[in-house]
Amino acid sequence: MIGKTENGKPFISYRVSSRSFPNRKGVLRGNTVTIVPENIGDVLKNPYIMYNALRVVGGCVVVGNGSHTDIIGEKIEVGFPVRDALLYSLALMDYERDDYRTPRIAGVLDREIGYLGYVSEGDIRVCKVPLRNGMGYYLGTYGACRISKDQCIPVVGETPGEICRYILEYREFEHPVCCTTALIDGDRVDIEVLNLRE
Repeated sequence: MIGKTENGKPFISYRVSSRSFPNRKGVLRGNTVTIVPENIGDVLKNPYIMYNALRVVGGCVVVGNGSHTDIIGEKIEVGFPVRDALLYSLALMDYERDDYRTPRIAGVLDREIGYLGYVSEGDIRVCKVPLRNGMGYYLGTYGACRISKDQCIPVVGETPGEICRYILEYREFEHPVCCTTALIDGDRVDIEVLNLRE
C-alpha cells in the first residue's frame, strides 16, 4: 500500500498474508526489513518465503514480495529512474515459479511520488499513482493483482506503527502475518514492523 496520512505524510507499507506459511515475521535491520520463517527449514519447502520486503535507497523506499525488492533498489542506486527500475526488475525476474504462479508485486515511494508495479503469468504493469491525504492504494498477489482507482481505501494513523496496525487488522484483508511501514517525514524515514505473533 502506498499513500499519505491524513496530515499529508507519504508512507509505503508491505503486509504479509499467508495460509501456507503463517509462521513468519518481519525483522528490521537498519533500513531493511526482512521476512523470515520461524523455522528456517521451511525455506527448503519454498525458497520464496524469505526475502527483503522493504529497503530504503537514498530518498526512495522500495517494497516487494520477493528478491526483486533488492534488484529494484540496486537499479535505483546506480541511477535508473524509478519507473524504469521497477519495470526492468519485474520483467527480468518474472512471476514466481511456485505451485501458485505467484505474481511479483512492488512499490516505490520516491519522496512524494508513488509507483506500483506487478508481473503475473499473463501481464506486467507499472503505474504512477496519485498520493492523496488519508488514502492508500493497495496491490495484492492474487485477488488484488491490478492497479486500479477501486483499490484505494481510507487509511488511519500518523505513525508507521499506527499504520501497520490499521493495515494488519483491516477487515477485508485475510490471513494476516505481519506488516511493515516506512513514513517519510521531511528528510527522515521512520520504519516500523508489527508481527501478529508478538
